[in-house]
Amino acid sequence: MIQEESVSRQSVAARIDERLKLSAVPWSRLSVVPVVIALLVSLALPWATDLLPFGKFVLHLLILFFLWGIVVQGWNLIMGVSGIFSFAQVALFAVGAWTSGVITQQLGWSPFVAMWFGPVAATFVAVILGLPTLRLRGAYVVLLTLGFQELFRNFTTQGPNFVAGGGYGLRYVPKFPFEEWVGGDKAQFLYYYLALVFFVIASFAIWRIFYSPIGMAFRALRDSEVYAISRGVNPFRYKLFLFGFVAFFTGWAGAFYVHWYGAISPAIMLFGTTINLLAMIVIGGWGSFWGPIAGCAVLTVLPEIMRAVEQYRILLLGIVLALVAIFAPEGLFPLLLRWVRRLLGRQA
Repeated sequence: MIQEESVSRQSVAARIDERLKLSAVPWSRLSVVPVVIALLVSLALPWATDLLPFGKFVLHLLILFFLWGIVVQGWNLIMGVSGIFSFAQVALFAVGAWTSGVITQQLGWSPFVAMWFGPVAATFVAVILGLPTLRLRGAYVVLLTLGFQELFRNFTTQGPNFVAGGGYGLRYVPKFPFEEWVGGDKAQFLYYYLALVFFVIASFAIWRIFYSPIGMAFRALRDSEVYAISRGVNPFRYKLFLFGFVAFFTGWAGAFYVHWYGAISPAIMLFGTTINLLAMIVIGGWGSFWGPIAGCAVLTVLPEIMRAVEQYRILLLGIVLALVAIFAPEGLFPLLLRWVRRLLGRQA
């Protein structure tokens, strides 16, 4: 009996080892060319949109895609890869935004300087939040992180006037001085390129974690914490590092947002924002690298297409989520990738 249990455990460990090895091998040969093409297109895109009647609005959507893309990639690393059900990402985004916004308003600092304090503050808050949270599991992590988000939203609504703004949040936040440098028409170009740089840096950093031994450790913790511990992984330290790592880029995106938009409202922390970001991850591909990026692109554009039926947007989004969960539980991007590989295999 003992021998059978030992053999069973060894077979389970072998299957986990094999799955981790496969997940740690990026399909770089297939992805390098598309990524280079995407970067070149991204660099040229503002000049093409300048010729369109709605070019400024297209750039606005692209900047939103870059910012929310940073957030959902980090959140996917926490939930999809590591299996930590944290729902504090929107609050950490807001921490970065409020920190940078308050510093520029109250101290008169340049946005280029203040924006670095946003990710630092978000990282600090994430580590403090992670100290008690990461010792819990399952629903308790969900409740504690959601509670933190609601607590911070109430603080930005009912807190001191320089933070809450009479319940309206931060208004008249100093923007990046791009309008002064190049004028109003081309300033959006500079916002776009700065957001693109942030997106590329954050994506590369997350990609490095995703396909690294640390990423393998996170997957092992998700699949079997006992197995991960037997391999020398300290669950609490690894999870706390991940909390801080992701919070830095999330706060960075928040700091950019407040100096691009010039304001931020506590309404951004309502549960609808969280559901929308979660939908990006689920629809694109839970636990994959490219899936959340694809999901973010779809759900950044789709609300504008559905604006004529705005009152049914949440209902339609729920239907889409249900269909994806039933017919493509891994997400649309992994499904599309399998179809492409099968097609290439048949052609070969």
